This record gives sequence, C-alpha cells and structure tokens, in this order.
Amino acid sequence: MSTEPSTSPVAADPSIFAFATAPPEVTVAGTETANGVTTTDLLFEAEGVEPTEAYLVTPEAGTPAAAQPGPGIIWFHWVEYGAPTSNRTEFLPEAQALAAQGVTSLLVQGTMPWLTQPESIAHDVPAVQADVRMLRSGLDLLAARPEVDPTRLASVGHDFGGMYSSVVFGADDRLQALVVMTPTARWADWFYRYWQISDPEADYDAAMAPMDPVTWLPLAAPRPVLLQFAANDQYVSADVAAEISAAAGDTARTETYPDASHELDEAARADRDAFLAEELGFPQPD
Repeated sequence: MSTEPSTSPVAADPSIFAFATAPPEVTVAGTETANGVTTTDLLFEAEGVEPTEAYLVTPEAGTPAAAQPGPGIIWFHWVEYGAPTSNRTEFLPEAQALAAQGVTSLLVQGTMPWLTQPESIAHDVPAVQADVRMLRSGLDLLAARPEVDPTRLASVGHDFGGMYSSVVFGADDRLQALVVMTPTARWADWFYRYWQISDPEADYDAAMAPMDPVTWLPLAAPRPVLLQFAANDQYVSADVAAEISAAAGDTARTETYPDASHELDEAARADRDAFLAEELGFPQPD
C-alpha cells in the first residue's frame, strides 16, 4: 500500500475530531485467567463513539505483577484481508506476555477500512474521525483503570492502526511513547490506490490531509517514538519511510528490518518490547 510522497502536511487542528470527554461505558462479554494473566472481552462506547470490541489484558489480581499500578498500552491492529490477525487479536500474545511484567493493555477493533470500505470524501472524512475518537475513548478507558498508572501510557499501532495511533499521539500528550509499524504517510496514499474513490484525487488528498499521520507526527516531539519498517515491504517505499521519520522529528528512532515484510518479524517485536520497557519503566520480558 504505497505511493511516493506528495505535498507537505497541513497544520494539525485538534478541533476536527471533536473528541468525546465522558468516560466510556463498558460491557463485559467474558473473562479468562491463565498463567497469571486475565483477558477480558469487552465492548466500550461513549458519546460520539460507536460500540467497539476490545480486549483488556491485565496481570492477575493477587500476583506480584499486580501489586501496584503499572504501565498501560493501547494497541491498534493492521489491515490484511483474510489474515487471522487483521483484527484486535493481532497483539494479544504480546500483550499477554507483557502483563507478566505488570503491563495492562487495551486492544481495540478498528472500523474503517476493516468493517467499512473507503469510497468518498463524504464517507471517509467522518469515518476516519470516528476511529480517531474511538481510539481516544479507549485511551480514556485505559487511563482510568485501577491497574494503570496514568503517567505511564503508550500507544502501539501497525499499518492503518499505526496511522490512527500517530494522530492520537500527536493530539494527546497523556501518551508518553509511541510505536508505529509499517505505516504510510497519508490516508490517500492507500485509500486512493487500493479502493474505488468517487472524488478527484487532488480533492480527496486535500480533504484527508488534516488527518494525515505526517500532519500529526510533528506534534510528537520531544516524546519518544519508535518507527518500524521492513526492507521487503511491497506497500511502504524507502522514500515514504524517510518522510515519516522526518515528520516524527529528532526524538524518533527508525529501525528497518532486513529480513522482514510488511507483517514485520520477531526481531521487530523484541525491539518494540524493549523500547516500551525502557520508556514506561517495566522489566523487559524474557
């Protein structure tokens, strides 16, 4: 999913998202505890935020990892139609492993382009804004959990999930660190290339630009960012990766994995977990 870089980003304007301020309401569908980790299947919603499926992963109550409030991480998955991980399960094993280190995680389910398809300015602008509000509402949920120290929060996103995470990181300084995996620079790069969009390309680019990752990543500095790219990525060119790195600024670290494709690999996971452990202050997993 790639095109070459085009125009410079516009100025970021947080008012375009009309973020919900009321705490989300939560409905629990089920809970499982195994190996010192509790995984809760839940639904959350708030004003301006549609009901959203998520997993809440916490250290089991009564274990040493749950002895005091720990870091919180919100995870947003990739798009790969037909892949079993193209949903909120993508990071579930990773979040469960980190729970043993005292980390609480929320893994959210995206809507656009997972459950609805890009088609036009009239549809896509509010659809992207809706998933940004959803992610911000999920952060509200995570930060309010008794297991979580709200001064130790991070966001991780892959592909489209990374693009949404970049926007929320730029807009919300409660997040101390960000990991973005194989994103592109602009929504139109992928939406216009891989879907049938009814509007002229220049109009569509301009309409989506206020929400582009490269519009919001400059607001990340000086907070730490880890950008993860793959040397064998058919969707993200080296030029696009360089543009994203430049937008994230001097406090961003960029890693390119020589043996990885767009999905990334275990080396990327190890770097990601080490980065999160350092920035949020928890023991690195074995």
